[in-house]
Amino acid sequence: MSLLNPRVFRWHISGRRVAVLGVTLGMALASLARPAVADDAPFVEAVSSVAHMPGKLLYAELATPDLDAAKAFYGALLGWTYRDATSPRGRAVVALVHDRPVASLIERPHPPRHGSPAWLPVLSVIDPADAVAKTTYWGGRVIMPPAAVAESGLAQGEETILADPQGAPFAAFHARTGDAPDDDVPPAQGEWIWSALLTRDPFTAAGFYQKVFGYQVQAAPDATKNTAYLLLSQSVTRGTVNPLPARVLPNARGRWVTFVQVDGVGASAEAVERLGGKVLVQPHPDRRNVMIAIVSDPAGTVFGLMEWHGADPTPAEQAENAK
Repeated sequence: MSLLNPRVFRWHISGRRVAVLGVTLGMALASLARPAVADDAPFVEAVSSVAHMPGKLLYAELATPDLDAAKAFYGALLGWTYRDATSPRGRAVVALVHDRPVASLIERPHPPRHGSPAWLPVLSVIDPADAVAKTTYWGGRVIMPPAAVAESGLAQGEETILADPQGAPFAAFHARTGDAPDDDVPPAQGEWIWSALLTRDPFTAAGFYQKVFGYQVQAAPDATKNTAYLLLSQSVTRGTVNPLPARVLPNARGRWVTFVQVDGVGASAEAVERLGGKVLVQPHPDRRNVMIAIVSDPAGTVFGLMEWHGADPTPAEQAENAK
């Protein structure tokens, strides 16, 4: 399963600049069928600003049934440190890499109907209420309506939790003080490096996220027609949209899989099992020889490991990739 094409990007969802090639779909996705709503239903186009970068992955959230066990697992695996945070939803901590927040973890029980815990990508928006309107208008649903967030320890602002039409949950967050700027600093171990949406209908899903976040959508250069797409905002690749693996059930809902940078995928995968997790997809090189693996923590939370040590493609390589 190829989740990305490392030769056509530099640094990505963590705020790293990219050089991406591909066929821009643009307004072609605007022809997607709308949900059955009135023609005059409210629809506001996303507008970028200096301080906010709609579509950027800001951090990730995890609701886990055993906070202490999760802290121990991710601390030992990735070197995360923690500081306590308060939350009306439960006991919480903020995970840090070199004193930089990268994630929030909240302790919450998971009734069987909710399934396994999952890392929730938190994406920047200018107006969470607008994200709610667009999500429902284009066939998604609201899991948690917009609410003020002042206790997370990450940033003050307003957050809403949503799901796309194929069931993949995500969060939209507006930080009062704006978003951290993109940069060219290589990611450190423990920082999120990539995010991939696995979905039954990549074309329709890409159109949905384009409408909600204002993404520019490009066909993935190494993908067959209508199977995988890149999501870009502010000239930065923020993630990919990919088909669900053929082995999953036909009615399986979509899901986001976030990848974390590690110094060595093989050693990290061994550590996952030693710490009580599971290796779901063994370490292997992707199409462009970037090592990845898919694993789960002891509570069943799925995430990806990635070992990226590449550089920008040369002009000659860019030309070759464009063929």
